[in-house]
Amino acid sequence: MTQATPPRSWWAAVFDLGPHAGAHWTALRASVAILVPLMACRASGRGELLLYAAIGAFAALYGRHEPARARLTMQAQVSAVLVVGVAVGALVATTPLRLWLLIPIGAAWAGVAVLLSEWGRWHPAGALNPVFALTASATVPIPLSTVPAAALTAAGAAAFALLLALPECSARDGGEPTLHRRAGRGLRPPDPVGRHVARHVARYVLGIGAAGVAVATSGIGHPYWTFVTAAVPMSAPDLHARLARAAQRVIGTATGLGVAALVLAAHPAGYAAILVIAALQACTELTTGRNYSLGLVFFTPMALVLGDLMLPASIGTLLAQRAVETVIGLAIALAATLVTHERRSPTTRTPPLLTVPVTGDTRSSATSDRTR
Repeated sequence: MTQATPPRSWWAAVFDLGPHAGAHWTALRASVAILVPLMACRASGRGELLLYAAIGAFAALYGRHEPARARLTMQAQVSAVLVVGVAVGALVATTPLRLWLLIPIGAAWAGVAVLLSEWGRWHPAGALNPVFALTASATVPIPLSTVPAAALTAAGAAAFALLLALPECSARDGGEPTLHRRAGRGLRPPDPVGRHVARHVARYVLGIGAAGVAVATSGIGHPYWTFVTAAVPMSAPDLHARLARAAQRVIGTATGLGVAALVLAAHPAGYAAILVIAALQACTELTTGRNYSLGLVFFTPMALVLGDLMLPASIGTLLAQRAVETVIGLAIALAATLVTHERRSPTTRTPPLLTVPVTGDTRSSATSDRTR
C-alpha cells in the first residue's frame, strides 16, 4: 500500500529552484529590447520618454516557453494592451487629480487586463505589466502635448521587441508543443469563463482599488510601486502560491535594496544608467525563472535606477520609499486574497488541472513580476 505524500507547505515553495530552460536567450532578447529604445530616447534628447520606452519593451518578456509563432502572437496582444495602458495613463497624468482618478480607472483596467490575460493564456499570467503600464504612466506628471509622444514611444519599443522575435519564427519551432509546454498549459483552466475567473477579476479590482486609495492618501514618492507590488501575489494561481509569492517578494526586495544601494552609490547617469538597466534586466531574466526572489535581487535595483531617472530623489529616500511601498502593496494584496478566497467544504473535491507530470516548471509562480 502506497503511503500518501503529505502536502508541502507554502513556505517550502518559497525556496524552490526551477530549471534554466534556455533563460539565456530570453535574457538576451529582454536586454536588447530595453537597451535600444532607451538609447534612442537618450540620443534624441527625449529623456522624459524613457519610462514609456521601458514599458513597451516589456512585451519581450512574454511567451518564453511557447513556440516562436505562438510567442509572437502573444507578444503582439500584450503590446497592444501595454500601449493602450500608456495612452490612458498618460492622459490621467495630465490632470491635477491624477492619483484620485487612478482609484476607479486603475481598478477597472486591472479587471479588464486580467480577463485579457486569461483569454490569451498569457505567461507570465495576470495583469502585472498592464497595471504597471497604466499606473506608472499616470503617476509621472506630464503636459497634454507629451501624451502622443508617450504612446508612440511605447508602441515603437513594443514593435522593436516583436522584431526581435521574428527570426525565431521558423519551421523547426512551429510544430507540436513539447511536454514541458503542454504541462505548463495544463496548470491553467482552459475555459476563462466561470467562478474562478470572476474571483480573480474581483481580487484585482479590489486590490488595485485599495492600492489607489493608499496612494492617493499617503503622498508617497513613487506611487506606482504600490500598485505593482499589490498586483504581484494576485497573479499566482492559488492561496498557497500567493503566500509564497508574497514571501519571495519580501526576501528578494530586501536583498535587492542592498544591491540597489551599491548601484545607486555609483551615481549612474545618462548612457551609463541605461547600460546598467539593460544589464540588470538580463540578470533578472536569467534568475527569475529559477526563483522569484533571485530575480528581484536584480530587478529591484533596475526599478530604482529607472525610477530615479524619472523622479530623482536621494538614495536613502528611494530605498525607504521602495521598502514602505512593498509593505503597503503586499498587505493590500494579501487582504484582497483572503477576502476573495474560495472556501470549499471538506467533502468537495476539485479535479486536478494537471494531466501531465511536470518537473520543475515554475513559470506560473516565478515569472509574473517583471517591473517592477
